[in-house]
Amino acid sequence: MLLDIQVYYAKLANNEALSNEELTALLKELAHFRQATAYLASCQAATAESLPASTSKTARGRHVDLCANAVKLLKVDSSPIRYTQNLEAAQERCEKVVADWSLAHRSEALSTKASRR
Repeated sequence: MLLDIQVYYAKLANNEALSNEELTALLKELAHFRQATAYLASCQAATAESLPASTSKTARGRHVDLCANAVKLLKVDSSPIRYTQNLEAAQERCEKVVADWSLAHRSEALSTKASRR
């Protein structure tokens, strides 16, 4: 579960000190997101590296742009990146992609089984 960052901002805005537990939780979340960023950047690079030669220049460019943005994020420079979605919207979008893919492959597996009979 993600921390409610607004609570931290409110405390700091009121010149309240953060407790050791709050600081530890904040640092753990920061470490988690650094690791998550590195993992997703590595996945994106692997995807870009494995694109077939027939991939369109536009599609290849999108993957290269994602890798370029990942490099900037890993260097803690997010200035050129426009965050157009909130965490919930991004999570929902990824969940939909996974569900759609799973449904498509489940249907494909069922039709393959049926054709073997």
